[in-house]
Amino acid sequence: MRTEVKDRYYRVYTYQDVDRVPDIEFGYWPQTIRRWLKEGMPLEMTPEETTHMFSSRLDQFLGLEHEGAGIGARQFMNPWFEEKVIERKSASVIMRGGDGIIAERYMNDQDESSIPHFLEFPVKTPDDWQAMRQRYDPNDPARRPMQQEIDNLRQAVRDGKYVSVGGCGIYGQLRNWMGFENLSTAFYDYPEMIHDMVELWAEIFARTIEALPDDIPVDHVSWWEDMASRNGPFVGPKMFREFLQPGYHRVMAAARKRGAVIGIVDCDGNPHDIVANWMEEGVNIMFPLEVAAGCDAFAWRKEFGRELRLRGAIAKTPLARGRAAIDAELERIKPLLDQGGFIPHLDHLVPPDISYDNYRYYREKKMRLIGK
Repeated sequence: MRTEVKDRYYRVYTYQDVDRVPDIEFGYWPQTIRRWLKEGMPLEMTPEETTHMFSSRLDQFLGLEHEGAGIGARQFMNPWFEEKVIERKSASVIMRGGDGIIAERYMNDQDESSIPHFLEFPVKTPDDWQAMRQRYDPNDPARRPMQQEIDNLRQAVRDGKYVSVGGCGIYGQLRNWMGFENLSTAFYDYPEMIHDMVELWAEIFARTIEALPDDIPVDHVSWWEDMASRNGPFVGPKMFREFLQPGYHRVMAAARKRGAVIGIVDCDGNPHDIVANWMEEGVNIMFPLEVAAGCDAFAWRKEFGRELRLRGAIAKTPLARGRAAIDAELERIKPLLDQGGFIPHLDHLVPPDISYDNYRYYREKKMRLIGK
């Protein structure tokens, strides 16, 4: 733990003294942004800007606080697939993207634009995997951090910021290669292939950390790993331990050698049953804690103690119901805020059933709650 870090985020999650938690939120559906503009939100945005779920301009307008300095794991494909349009429709196009996935993708100005309809994935068999594997050479020189990134991180450390390395999680990438159904059966049909996938992906992630100069600490590791629904995770604790956990161990061990004491996983749904697996490897911040999926932040804190840190956990639905419901939801979450190791915000992207007036009221009330 580095006591010289000034960022509230790092200090909250390492239980150091801090004046308040940082003011963080987690993005917006494009349809929500378009609704707010129609309802009079005083911000000029181009049509293209309204398609971004994580709009830095909108974050700045709302006064949200972005802390720390980060670098992304060098997990890119090289070479990419050639993009190919297979069929054009009135509001969508069926195409193979650079990632090799064939999907129906909606035009950016359509309300259906948020989620593509995936049709076919590039890896189905071990032979497919061997072909895909050639596109992810861990020794590719292009995977080394650029000098400008290193210089920026050094300056961030001098400025008292924490350093984070982030990337796509292991299950998430295997699903990107295979799709949910193919991956689900591959754990049983092709276990050796799954082990090889995990080992390669973790090696690429870990080498990003190990390639940083010795004078740059790694304080935090960020994982995107959507691997649960409201009914629970897509793999159980035993399968996680056998197949996925060795990959997490490889990455987090490299980070711990550089000083990391916290790591966050972004997993939608209710991943409760594998929280203990993550925590064993030092991934100890759970996020976004979707209330409608059954995530009970109070129960989790009671079960896992203060070693478990929490982020999110404010239900979205009260914001659609009005001010009294918003007040009640913020009052519900307040005792958890008082315990520490928790940063509150909505438990996912802001959906389009929330009016600009209701969201503005929520923001005012939440800022008072955190003492901003």
